[in-house]
Amino acid sequence: MIFRIVSLVSVAAVLAAGLVFAPKVDITVSFDSASGSYSVKPADMQLVCPGPLFRSGGDSGTKLSVIERWGSADLFYTADGSGQLEQKSISDSAVSNIELTGSRLFGSSSLGEAASLSNLNADQDAAQGSLVISGSSTQLSAISSMRGLAAASCQQPSNDFTIVGGSTLAGREALIVLTNPSPIDATADLRVFTDLGEVKVSGLSGISVPAQSTTTLSLASFAPTVPSLAVQVLSQGAKLAGWIQARSVSGTQALGVDWISPNPQASEQMVLPGLVIRGTRVINQAIGTNENSDAGHALRIFAPERANVTVQIVSSEADVFGAVFTGIIEPGTVSDFPIAELKDGDYSVFISSDKPIYSALRVARGNPAGTPRLDFAWISPAEELVSDRAVAIGSDGDSILVLANSGVADATVLVSNLRSAAEVRVLIPALGSATVDLSGPASISKSAGVYATVVVLVEGQISDLDVRDPKNLGSEVKVRFR
Repeated sequence: MIFRIVSLVSVAAVLAAGLVFAPKVDITVSFDSASGSYSVKPADMQLVCPGPLFRSGGDSGTKLSVIERWGSADLFYTADGSGQLEQKSISDSAVSNIELTGSRLFGSSSLGEAASLSNLNADQDAAQGSLVISGSSTQLSAISSMRGLAAASCQQPSNDFTIVGGSTLAGREALIVLTNPSPIDATADLRVFTDLGEVKVSGLSGISVPAQSTTTLSLASFAPTVPSLAVQVLSQGAKLAGWIQARSVSGTQALGVDWISPNPQASEQMVLPGLVIRGTRVINQAIGTNENSDAGHALRIFAPERANVTVQIVSSEADVFGAVFTGIIEPGTVSDFPIAELKDGDYSVFISSDKPIYSALRVARGNPAGTPRLDFAWISPAEELVSDRAVAIGSDGDSILVLANSGVADATVLVSNLRSAAEVRVLIPALGSATVDLSGPASISKSAGVYATVVVLVEGQISDLDVRDPKNLGSEVKVRFR
């Protein structure tokens, strides 16, 4: 034992002497400049398409816990660039890959569920945006419980988005549809806002959206008999795509269905092209009945903070007067502003606010000889055309590109048919609106202060497509070696 203690003391003494008499070594590490800089390729561009509509209640319509896909939706897409275009069903049961060889690709298919479109293995410096991939999903429903046209542009998944639209009044259904295209599970929290403020109930947080699946919930479970809805979706884990499916019935008569897409970011200036009014006489007849008092056109605004708004509706016809009105939206509430006494025609809506807001436009379509006699579309605010962009459109029905110019000077955009290369220049007057008929997938040139929406009319029914430009950004990463 004494020997061990003596040995320990000896070793400690040697170490101490080494530290005292060791030569001084100065080491300086400088981080003033990078040792290397590397380009990080943007993530593969991916869009998610909603697929077929959902039917509630099963065959009888009385099974409250049953929400299931019904029928099939038509997918239309166009792509250009490098790498491969991958079309994949969300459950990963069906995958197809097509090489992008430098000439524009056009395609269509039938969807039995939600699907994704991805640009895989693109070049390092390859462009991104709707000119690279653009897609849309369209379904004309004709069953007794759900009739109407539902169309939506395929969207880029996100961890944070807000959807404005829908109602849970009697005869109205609003389903929140969340699709997770990723192999990673996601958890979603919902914030639901109404005309009375935010809904505070259990069940809105920790909603599971498993990998490569779709979760669908009835908003009536959280906010029953509500005339006006806005929903914020926050997800952890994977990014989600989301829509509200809105449906309307009167007794046993189905009166329209549509997908409602997310808003862009909240803004003090919002533009909503696409107030395409058809069948005013039928719409007014429906509004006159108690059960269809909300069947007409309306502008909906959700204000996170108290907001003073001014709304101007302008026609694409120079000799047709639109409307102007103002309003105050209390903080955290959703307000509807009915739009009446406008003639059949094409209009755009301009909103100015003193605080950032979200909005949506409900457009009715009257069809005296159709079934249903009424349909509707929920139109989200458009993005400014700060870049050239494309929109994928099917060949059925009539498609109208509605352009709105928020600037103080006239603007011109070039609209090109991507198949035939036919071009038309469209003049949009200052603080005005203009339209052009489309006959297939099209590109639209950039123009400051100009906004665009595509309205789709098929067999007397109405829906719309957003004109967005989704992109993933790359970056330069500086690496310092020590």
